Amino acid sequence: MVERMERYGNSELDLDFRQIAITADDVRSGRLTTHDVNTRDVNFARYREECLREGIDPHISVEVEALRPGLLRERLAAEIEGLVDDVRQWNIEFRAEDAERELLRALQGVARKIVRGQSATEDDQGE
Repeated sequence: MVERMERYGNSELDLDFRQIAITADDVRSGRLTTHDVNTRDVNFARYREECLREGIDPHISVEVEALRPGLLRERLAAEIEGLVDDVRQWNIEFRAEDAERELLRALQGVARKIVRGQSATEDDQGE
């Protein structure tokens, strides 16, 4: 995938790819549900090379769904937080985004009332 992104981006994209969700260590551990690989897939040769480089059996595969959702969230959060230079500013931005989301929900509620022909200031008792 990295090669395709670089090719289609004309090497003008400044991207940093990291293996976060399922790692080679996860696959090697044998604790995740696996399934057989489709060896007839056009990408199998590339997949096989990568597996052999990582010391993984190229005839098995693990999907991201094999991870507990909580573990996936933890890994993603840790990776993202590791990229944050100014945690204070990050928290300010996060709270502002949350407030904006709440404002949009409130506006959506007002718009629904107007569409229904209600006054925007009527409360929900009549519904």
